[in-house]
Amino acid sequence: MKLSKAQKIGIGILTFMPILCFIGYIISFVSIFFGAFSHPSDFESDVPPDTFFAGFGLAMIFMILMLIFGLTALIMHLIHVSKNQKLKSQNNGQLIWILIIILANGIGGIVYYFMEILPDPKEALTPSEEG
Repeated sequence: MKLSKAQKIGIGILTFMPILCFIGYIISFVSIFFGAFSHPSDFESDVPPDTFFAGFGLAMIFMILMLIFGLTALIMHLIHVSKNQKLKSQNNGQLIWILIIILANGIGGIVYYFMEILPDPKEALTPSEEG
């Protein structure tokens, strides 16, 4: 399956978006607790509860975006594996990559992106050119 440079960049962005959303989720989740514990421990504090829930809502938005981007990247990688002619010629190449992508979801997609999607087939050396 021949992809243009723009398609490769798009799939790369889609591959790394779940990681960026996860980082945003962790940052917003940690900021919730630092915000909650930075106030005095008395029960009559002037901190309104909406500040807590605003941070919690932001964390949930990051989690939902991470789910959407992750599932989209998973589907895109599985489609690419099924249409990859190089893997069809290998013994069980498609099956192995499908298992890697599904079982090691985030990391497997990143590895597949760098090993199968990003390299340009014209730059690959044939066995006669290596020696």
